[in-house]
Amino acid sequence: MRLSTNTRYAIRIIFELHLANTPVPIAALSEQTNISQKTVENIHAILKSNGITEAIIGAHGGIRLGMPLREISLGKMIDLFDDGVRFIVCFGNKSNDCPRQHICETRSVWKTVSDRISDVLEGVSLESILDQYRQETDRERGEKIVIRCINRKGDIPL
Repeated sequence: MRLSTNTRYAIRIIFELHLANTPVPIAALSEQTNISQKTVENIHAILKSNGITEAIIGAHGGIRLGMPLREISLGKMIDLFDDGVRFIVCFGNKSNDCPRQHICETRSVWKTVSDRISDVLEGVSLESILDQYRQETDRERGEKIVIRCINRKGDIPL
């Protein structure tokens, strides 16, 4: 299984919004994440329609998270941008045009494996991913990591 670029970009955008803890203009978000403005806009549209981000209008507006990281699962991100977990074309939200789907001997095995992996991914929050990164980085460096960002007030110790 391989995550699409949009899934990885969406997670990067969400982490940046979490760390900013304030609305971030699309242009600044594009610069901070090194993702084109058009792609940020497209990803935000999907995230917004699913309640993950929201747009704030006005002089200090931009995009901000619409829910905490602990409520956003890796499984949800994969569902939104990768059509879910699927090893073969028989699964996912897109149509299945396999002529053998009703007589395939192995289809039920692949469905079981896909369902179990989906369940595990649904239990992995983006908060837990960020926490694991912090722990691993602390162990490797033996010190607290500090994220330095252009549009934030001061550095953020993690």
